[in-house]
Amino acid sequence: MSPGPSAVEVVLSAEEFAELKRWADGAVGTRLAERARIVLACAVGTPNVRVATDLKVTADTVRKWRSRFVAHRLEGLVDMPRSGRRKAELVLSDAERAQLTRWARRANTAQFLALRAKIVLRCAEGAGRGTRGP
Repeated sequence: MSPGPSAVEVVLSAEEFAELKRWADGAVGTRLAERARIVLACAVGTPNVRVATDLKVTADTVRKWRSRFVAHRLEGLVDMPRSGRRKAELVLSDAERAQLTRWARRANTAQFLALRAKIVLRCAEGAGRGTRGP
């Protein structure tokens, strides 16, 4: 039985290596740092499954970023704009913000209202789904 198709070879220039190393060391956000670590591991010839195990990601993730790097180089590691409807922006007036802040500070008898007020305030500050505030 064949082990499957071989992975695309990753060859780095000195400049690419230096930039990926900088990214992997935390000069950029966590997503780009992880992608840089994936590409650096692939560049030394490590198989996808081994890179996935070492970096605690899936083999599909390694395959994706290896291929994207080979096709588009460093620009391929940056998030592309997503299709679909953009997230609606929530804009509050000063009066609305003040009212929600008062509701958010209510005693336990109004927990239901206070919780929802806190959620709206966090959304107005740009927090996305699944983001927790203080």
